[in-house]
Amino acid sequence: MTSALTTLSRAELRVAARDGEQLLLTGGLPILLLILFGLVDVLPTGDMEPLDFLVPGILTMALLSSGFVRLAIALGFDRSFGAIERYAVSPVRVGDFLGSRAVVAALIGAVQVGVLFAIGLALGWRPTIHGLLAVVILLAMVCFFGLGLTLGSLAQGLRTLALANALYVVLLLFSGLVFDLAELPDVLSTVAELLPTSATAELLRSTTTGEAGDARAWLVLTVWSAIGPIAALRWFRWR
Repeated sequence: MTSALTTLSRAELRVAARDGEQLLLTGGLPILLLILFGLVDVLPTGDMEPLDFLVPGILTMALLSSGFVRLAIALGFDRSFGAIERYAVSPVRVGDFLGSRAVVAALIGAVQVGVLFAIGLALGWRPTIHGLLAVVILLAMVCFFGLGLTLGSLAQGLRTLALANALYVVLLLFSGLVFDLAELPDVLSTVAELLPTSATAELLRSTTTGEAGDARAWLVLTVWSAIGPIAALRWFRWR
């Protein structure tokens, strides 16, 4: 890690730690939902055990929050305040700037995964871990990070805030994170299966029950994990 990347990562981590609203969204809300629905068995989970279904869905939600929503909003407001433009006349390279955001997003995501795993275990969840679990988490982080950067590059300020939160709600409702996709109408279910959040949740459920996962879900997540970073590099600008 270069000295510039290290310095930027530390600064970004301090900013993230002081942002109470985003910490509540990225950290507090997934924990609250996991505890609530883990104790009260009210969600339709198909043929799976409730916690086997719920915990991977909440993990997906947490990774989406930290990798997409938090990053898009932060970048959008930095751009509207002129903070991003100042880097254009500094020695900071694009790679170091984007890399620092990626490092912090990965750190936050890793902490979230650890905390949610611990809470799930405390609630009685007993996963059977497949070796591909780490690959699913990595692909999801790359995908959501790239999409967050893309949105933060295309919109600014309040527009980014509105779009990121709107997409977050839509993905929460139509990606099978907290209820089985089979509960949706056939057309919506078919479309939902093509979303990166749906593929992530499905693969997390498979790899925490000892299975490798469906090839279609792997293809969807892999394609999205390529689209996100490519789109971010395509549309990112200092100004």
